[in-house]
Amino acid sequence: MNYEGIIEKLKGPFNPQSVEWKIQVTTQDKARGLAVPYLDARAVQKRLDEVVGPFNWKNVYTLWHEKAQLCGISIFYAERNEWVTKFDGAENSDIEPIKGGLSDSFKRAASSWGIGRYLYDMDGVWVEIEQKGKSSAIKQNQNSKLETEYNAAVKKIFGNKQASPTVPQNTNTGQPPENPANANDFKVNSVNPSGKTSQKLELIDAKGEVVTAYIQASDKSITVGSRLRGVQIERRNSEHGEFNLIKAYQLAA
Repeated sequence: MNYEGIIEKLKGPFNPQSVEWKIQVTTQDKARGLAVPYLDARAVQKRLDEVVGPFNWKNVYTLWHEKAQLCGISIFYAERNEWVTKFDGAENSDIEPIKGGLSDSFKRAASSWGIGRYLYDMDGVWVEIEQKGKSSAIKQNQNSKLETEYNAAVKKIFGNKQASPTVPQNTNTGQPPENPANANDFKVNSVNPSGKTSQKLELIDAKGEVVTAYIQASDKSITVGSRLRGVQIERRNSEHGEFNLIKAYQLAA
């Protein structure tokens, strides 16, 4: 397993659709606010699932001085046959205190692994806002401005490096399609054990895009360099998050 490549993928930029924005400060008349980007916990979980696999990471929480939470995210380091853990913490929030503290500490621990850390290097964006109760919300007509500013900042920080792909959504149901790879042909770039019952495959399609998917450990027919045709990939959910499962394929001659 190439751990330098894993760290690079963990640190990589997210698509703008995966990034949230919140108002940090407002003008005195409450007409404009400074929006800053952040990730929600689900985006972080998805990044960990896609890069290291849902069975190769875990997290643990510890209450700290009764008003804060510590979170440790562990990733399995196969070469040393051990779990490597990085910790960070956050105070409980004003709204849903414990839940907020858990979520914030999880995201900060993820930043220790490099996930979303680049967001701290981005400047805020002044946008038009509106009041909703006691909170300030970004007007919907500002979304395109935020996306433009975000893409420009990512290009400045990462150069021409592409953001991590997201699974396309089914426009009718809002759910991922049953076969996001659309039965494409793939070349197998790497095969690694993932627990006792599965293997993690890194697949490359004709466009050079990388897809991570899992298959039963008992299937020994796929090796590095194999070419697969008619691959059918199904999006599944587990207690650790979403992952891709290979349902069917054909080995190319």
